[in-house]
Amino acid sequence: MNQAIRKKSKPMKPRKIKTQDPNKAIRKSYRRNLRKRVRHSSVKESVGKTIYVVFRQFFKAALVVILITALLLGGIGSGMMVGYITTAQPLNVLQLQNANETSFIYDSAGNEIAKLTGSQNIDREYISYDRFEETYINEAFIAIEDERFETHIGIDYRRIAGALISFAKTLGNPTSGGSTITQQVVKMISGDDQRSAQRKIQEWYNAVRLERQLKKWEIIELYANLIPMGNSYIGLQSASKGYFGKDASELNLAECAFLAGIPNLPGIYNPLTESGRRNAFRRQRIVLGKMLELGRISQDEYNEALETEIRFVTKTISDVSLVVNSYFVDYTINKVKNDLMKERGYSSSLALTTIYNYGVKIHTTQDPVVQSAVDKAFNNEKLFVTDPKLVVDFPEHAQAGMVIIDPTSVQIKAMAGGFGKKEANFVLNRATGIERQPGSTIKPIAVYAPAMDMGLITGSTIIEDKQLFLNKQTPNDPYPKNSYTGFLGNMTVRNALKISSNIVAAQIWMLLGGQNSLDYLKKVGIDRPSENYVSIALGGFNQGMSPLLMASAYTVFPNNGQYSAPICYTSVTDVSGSELLVSAPKFYQVYRPETAAIMNDMLQEPMTPSNTAFGRNGTANGYQINNEKKELITTCGKTGTADGNRDKWFVGYTPYYVGAVWYGYDGRLKTINIPKSDQMNSVRIWHDVMTKIHAKLEPKDFYMPPTVVEAEICISSGKLATDECRAKGNHVVTEYYMENSLLIPTELCDIHLLPTPTPETSVAPTPTSAPTVEPSVLPTAPPLSSPGSSSEVQEEG
Repeated sequence: MNQAIRKKSKPMKPRKIKTQDPNKAIRKSYRRNLRKRVRHSSVKESVGKTIYVVFRQFFKAALVVILITALLLGGIGSGMMVGYITTAQPLNVLQLQNANETSFIYDSAGNEIAKLTGSQNIDREYISYDRFEETYINEAFIAIEDERFETHIGIDYRRIAGALISFAKTLGNPTSGGSTITQQVVKMISGDDQRSAQRKIQEWYNAVRLERQLKKWEIIELYANLIPMGNSYIGLQSASKGYFGKDASELNLAECAFLAGIPNLPGIYNPLTESGRRNAFRRQRIVLGKMLELGRISQDEYNEALETEIRFVTKTISDVSLVVNSYFVDYTINKVKNDLMKERGYSSSLALTTIYNYGVKIHTTQDPVVQSAVDKAFNNEKLFVTDPKLVVDFPEHAQAGMVIIDPTSVQIKAMAGGFGKKEANFVLNRATGIERQPGSTIKPIAVYAPAMDMGLITGSTIIEDKQLFLNKQTPNDPYPKNSYTGFLGNMTVRNALKISSNIVAAQIWMLLGGQNSLDYLKKVGIDRPSENYVSIALGGFNQGMSPLLMASAYTVFPNNGQYSAPICYTSVTDVSGSELLVSAPKFYQVYRPETAAIMNDMLQEPMTPSNTAFGRNGTANGYQINNEKKELITTCGKTGTADGNRDKWFVGYTPYYVGAVWYGYDGRLKTINIPKSDQMNSVRIWHDVMTKIHAKLEPKDFYMPPTVVEAEICISSGKLATDECRAKGNHVVTEYYMENSLLIPTELCDIHLLPTPTPETSVAPTPTSAPTVEPSVLPTAPPLSSPGSSSEVQEEG
């Protein structure tokens, strides 16, 4: 016997058989046949020998003529037939090991954070053949799905005759099939449900090979545990508990026939709907009739089953010992499932069965210290509701989602998907599963950094804050608007980022071009190809973002312009210790290192107070991070607000961590705008967590490449500062530039040399001075599409 197949220590005691009923003796014989290996060796067969067995059966059935005809009519030669078979992906018997091993999930320190068993997952619980073989479920499944299961080699040549004829008629694209139970198992393992001649032939081939590796009872066990049973229940045991509230070993004949009829069309035979239950009972009678016809039950048993009342549970059965896992564990399970499907070719059903039942060990990237800080913040009512009196009549509680990533390794260190105690598994995870408009947190990655990387702007570029009319749907209405009243005139790009000016961001986006903006977003994991509107410069997207997407995108700045998709686990091993999956970052360069370094300096501005003659505080002023020694940790960040204060965001980072927070209301019953007293709660949550996890960390600077040069400039002109600029007080700042950039200013400030300076708007930028952007004279500006319907975001910073 193959070592991957479970050996049974002793046979189960047979059910007592009444001597007056010969049909029960027949059933016992059927079960005994299932225990046998039918004509097949356990030795691994060669491809040639397996093909020989397949074609030998075709010849015996006199179907070879039909097959050849069908192949010729379909335009496929015998060579292609062999090609289909030899290119079929083999089924690894090791992955089919019938086990009920407990799986474990560990954090980055090796601590166990979750223990997974089938019984903890009400939708999917593995049950061994021993436990259900004494019921009628084998007879029911075989009668209705595959009546010659005990004798065929994996394919039933009689049943596939119809499929072959269909193959010929449709010129190689059959519309009907004759799948045996073994073929269905192959399909459920591979997840391949494409309807084509190639897929069908490869399925036949794998079915024959599977029968030569496993016993009949092992195939039935797999079938009973992988078959969809409606309402997300997978397998016999979960359906038995979900519909009848009992273990599958306790099923009677009527219940077995009822369950055996569901897999054919789970949506039609759905016991949880009124019409579905009626359909399921009709199907049950068909199953019972087929069992009687084949002699698998007696007439008395048939009559008794028809008269047996089936009692359904009124609600889904729940296990009081059910363990509720964290948001991080939920996310990791889904990620591992998807990776097993993508990298190892598992079906969704097999991937989840592997995770819950095959004793895997998942080593995650979760940092216990960081996760603890996040958990404490998300259970702190004061961080979510500042004034309870203002929200007492709200129909729901304020919510948030947060993700923290190490930018160097792009490992996800912690996440939280909602306020308070998590009540169930796989509920809405607001850290990864929401799509909310990001507001002005999008500006650094959709506007400022792309334009700087393309050599279009610097921090000292002067742009006028003035009234614009950029919405083609309402051309007479000013758009966009700032959160503050009036217009501030000429300002540097650095100061525009500090106060989150919408008007300046829109003008830079026009200079950049919408497609360039979208291309840069795609490079940092945000793919929105159809949203080429000026409103995206303000965070107005039809398809929004999650904290995970935003945190991941921002890792490109502290990581010297490199990006990789984030990872939540490092490895997954099976019960024997062999690696099933390995997860590692795959970095590529998005921005020049100089661009990233300059953005790291500019994004410190929103965290700082007014320290120049510009006279305006940053939008997150006062929320810089200090360690327990009160030493300042270099802190960068950007606030974001969706129209009407429905969504509040903050994405901030240090050289150690990137953290993104969304705050708001789910709005299940109605749209809820955040009260004014809570409009900084996203920043407060972020600050609370980041302060805790930086308590013992030392101050650290971002990397500054030697190819970045600096100059003192005047914030009024964007040109080189003079003594007159310094004499005016707080007009001079240090600005950074890429070496040899044409945008490095070479002219002296001429504003403070004039007796009565009158700011004038410059025209196109020149190589010898910091440019001033005027959209009306930009021939390269792309034609604007109308803003998206949900995109008119007004950001207050």
